[in-house]
Amino acid sequence: MAVLVVLLSFLVAGVLGDEFSILRSPGSVVFRDGNWPIPGERIPDVAALSMGFSVKEDLSWPGLAVGNLFHRPRATVMVTVKGVDKLALPPGSVISYPLENRVYMVGKANSVFEDLSVTLRQLRNRLFQENSVLSSLPLNSLSRNNEVDLLFLSELQVLHDISSLLSRHKHLAKDHSPDLYSLELAGLDEIGKRYGEDSEQFRDASKILVDALQKFADDMYNLYSGNAVVELVTVRSFDTSLARKTRTILEAKQAKDPSSTYNLAYKYNFEYPVVFNMILWIMIALALAVIITSYNIWNMDPGYDSIIYRMTNQKIRMD
Repeated sequence: MAVLVVLLSFLVAGVLGDEFSILRSPGSVVFRDGNWPIPGERIPDVAALSMGFSVKEDLSWPGLAVGNLFHRPRATVMVTVKGVDKLALPPGSVISYPLENRVYMVGKANSVFEDLSVTLRQLRNRLFQENSVLSSLPLNSLSRNNEVDLLFLSELQVLHDISSLLSRHKHLAKDHSPDLYSLELAGLDEIGKRYGEDSEQFRDASKILVDALQKFADDMYNLYSGNAVVELVTVRSFDTSLARKTRTILEAKQAKDPSSTYNLAYKYNFEYPVVFNMILWIMIALALAVIITSYNIWNMDPGYDSIIYRMTNQKIRMD
């Protein structure tokens, strides 16, 4: 299973004026075109529902329609771009929705992706190899000698390497396990901070990023034979004041649950009624089976109803 990032935990951060876009989707997944805002914390639910999985809470967002239940996509690719409200995507081919807030997803990568460059030194060395994206990208006002520009270009190199790696390991895209890819690109945000959003470097970087995202979406879509959903989230900034605070499990003092004073029962999850009904009706069926069997055995005539009598009686007559 070629899962680049597995959903393990979530960090909610408030954002304003950002977008959630669908770059590619198969015919079995229907996204309606409309200006319906979507809460950022429900984006994982959109990905789960589009792939045919159930979610804990019903999603009332009208942007996702009911598609073909028997033909679900094999992969979902979500790319998050930080530092911009929206990108100048080609009109007509992309469906975009306002994003109210965002969920940050962390996890671990599949072992097949361990060869990807991750450190700054590895990324820099990868850029100056013969088959890097520097030989094909129009840098224009961007410089190969600037660390901020190289950081932005290295993220584009990672996109290229992911699709290239999957093309060499096509069995990962053809297995029966659904795949999820979640990537976050912060290079454009660093260019905006360094040169300003009105600068030529920022405009060139935005155009290069749009072209790279379109190519990456096409590559991933084609690797899965048109059976993948490619999503884009654009986030200008995060409000860290809305971030969820965590506590260490090694704290000596634990906060006392006020509900324990009243000896209240714990809350049941959404699977409780299903499990309860299964156990209940199986017990009732077994109890009825035991009662009916016991009643028949109790009222059985050993002389006529017993198969032993029938076999021996037939043998005696034959003798």
